[in-house]
Amino acid sequence: MSDLLAAASDGSTTAVAAPADAAASGAPALSWREGEILRDGVPHRILSGSIHYFRVHPDQWEDRLRRLAAMGANTVDTYVAWNFHERVEGDIRFDGWRDVERFVRLAGEVGLDVFLRPSPYICAEWSNGGLPFWLTGRVSALRTSDPAFLAAVDAWYDALLPRLAPLQAAYGGPIVAIQIENEYGSFGSDAAYLAHLRDGLRRRGMVEMLTTADGITPDMIAHGSVPGAMTTFTFGTGVPVAASLRRHGEALMCSELWGGWFDHWGERHHVRSAESMGGTIRELLDEGGSVSLYMAHGGTNFGLWNGANHDLVLQPTVTSYDSDAPIGEDGTLGEKFHALRALFAPFHAD
Repeated sequence: MSDLLAAASDGSTTAVAAPADAAASGAPALSWREGEILRDGVPHRILSGSIHYFRVHPDQWEDRLRRLAAMGANTVDTYVAWNFHERVEGDIRFDGWRDVERFVRLAGEVGLDVFLRPSPYICAEWSNGGLPFWLTGRVSALRTSDPAFLAAVDAWYDALLPRLAPLQAAYGGPIVAIQIENEYGSFGSDAAYLAHLRDGLRRRGMVEMLTTADGITPDMIAHGSVPGAMTTFTFGTGVPVAASLRRHGEALMCSELWGGWFDHWGERHHVRSAESMGGTIRELLDEGGSVSLYMAHGGTNFGLWNGANHDLVLQPTVTSYDSDAPIGEDGTLGEKFHALRALFAPFHAD
């Protein structure tokens, strides 16, 4: 078994074991330099959309991924919902609907890269933000350097990441980027926690480009970023603000561009016009940025997995996660699908 060199926060490198079946060089597919994302040294745009495997029946995974590719996307992004896999502590499941490896492989087979978002907390309007109830019921300092919380995260990553490391582009797979945490700057400011997650990904063989994702305020970026990971943004509008907050040398990317919105019970269905969504995406692309549309296909909150917000009163999310997406909950291709296909077309070779 060969070793890989993983970059540490101080610029040094440490050896980590490569997957046993690694046939490629082990070099990451994507990097950033002088304000651009590079793929094998060539300028590259990530044109992505979110599809959550846990919100789509496995029999429909391939169909929805093919629709995303037909829309002109070159990448699919998905969270990994920890509590979906480990409902009971120690009973970690990757079979059937929980076969995230199969979803990733299917994405590669239809020609898509994968932007993987396995952070312990995902939000995503998903039950408990993806954190297992058995954990949040006993740990008071969630998403921090609290030893009990980190021990649970480490055990989860010990089970998850060896399955995904061989599916990175460095070894011929489709995974090209990995998100460390999700909008952490809106929650806390524990730099040691973010460093622990970053180093844990590297130590377990994740060699592809690392990212963080935060809203477009200086405080969110300051508290949610970590050395060694490219800062990305989440917003519905605000390209100029994001561009102004971009850190030196980093590429501009919106890893969650909200093309629609979710619904709480009792609310009117949220919609955003194709013209409005397309205008923001065009603005971002014209600025040289990359994008991941949230959601490209929302799917359904099966089995009471829908989450809830609390703003003086409890606001549960509805069963549907349609999110006014370009690819509807039933697979329908709407006006937004065709608008995005036209926007993405110039970035594909003839």
